[in-house]
Amino acid sequence: MSSPRTVTLEDVAREAGVSVSTASRTLNGKPAKVGAATQARVRAAAQALGYATNLAAQATALGRSKSIGLVVSTIPEDYQNPVTAGLFRSAGNRDLLVSTGISALTDVDKTRQVVRQLRGQRPSVIFVVGTEPADSPGMAELIEELNWAEREGSRVVLIGVRGTNLDSVVMDDHRAGGDMARALIEVGYTEFAVIAGTAPGLLSKHRVAGFREAVLEEGLPFTPDRVIWQEFTHDGGYRAVGELLRRRDGINAVFCVNDAMAIGAAVRMREAGLTIGADIALAGCDDIPALRDIDPPMSSMHLPWTEAAEEAFALAEYPESDGRTVVLEGHAVLRRSTPGLVSR
Repeated sequence: MSSPRTVTLEDVAREAGVSVSTASRTLNGKPAKVGAATQARVRAAAQALGYATNLAAQATALGRSKSIGLVVSTIPEDYQNPVTAGLFRSAGNRDLLVSTGISALTDVDKTRQVVRQLRGQRPSVIFVVGTEPADSPGMAELIEELNWAEREGSRVVLIGVRGTNLDSVVMDDHRAGGDMARALIEVGYTEFAVIAGTAPGLLSKHRVAGFREAVLEEGLPFTPDRVIWQEFTHDGGYRAVGELLRRRDGINAVFCVNDAMAIGAAVRMREAGLTIGADIALAGCDDIPALRDIDPPMSSMHLPWTEAAEEAFALAEYPESDGRTVVLEGHAVLRRSTPGLVSR
């Protein structure tokens, strides 16, 4: 049985009733001289035919390297492991090499230097992974550096950063917090504390706000002192539980805004003689694979960061003149760290 024929740019042009050059300009991020209606027709034809831009071939045609640039933070944010793995996998499927620069987005000068170095390699795409707000100090200068990369012919896609003129893939962090709260309430928990990270602040604030609003909507108590702010790390979670133990106030479930904090919290709870799941429930957010191997396996809000990588490539392969934001949603995964109180 013969394999299906690959859809070509010529097929898209024929379907849309335009020249190959017009289809190429529309799909390759240079549609300035193409009318809006024609652009829409070309993109509709590409989608209907299942056409995917070949970034490696396109790089050769445009005199760019068959590589992508990847900027990831030195901050130990758990979601970056599945994102990075997903980007490497997607790049490999497209016969593209990956050049990686390590820099926390909060260190704007260093990150701009990393981006300049990647620009010098003329990559097809530069992906930037982080969680900093677009209006945080120095981000405007970094975004301008990335805009220069686009003007030079590279595509740029942000993962985890929203609110810029560039394409981005983000999670609905507000909904993530709310969905975890509702899942815990459904199995009987009523007295909550939240361990939140001081940086990256916007991510934590959205997850905390979603959690708090869901709890209050159910008529359950949740006061500001129920949120303990610490570093967005394993050690931050450990220290937060120390503070929580000093003023536990009948709390029966703890939600941590990321999994590293949840693992640190679990260590401190065990040191205090608490049995997780029996004496107190504990849940994280991001659902890194290691949580399944902890005793007891830990509940978490699963966020599709691996899928985010493929979404980011899709944005790179189908560029438009205006920055787009793809928002992904997760789902709560309850394990033995939150067995519930309903049957007790």
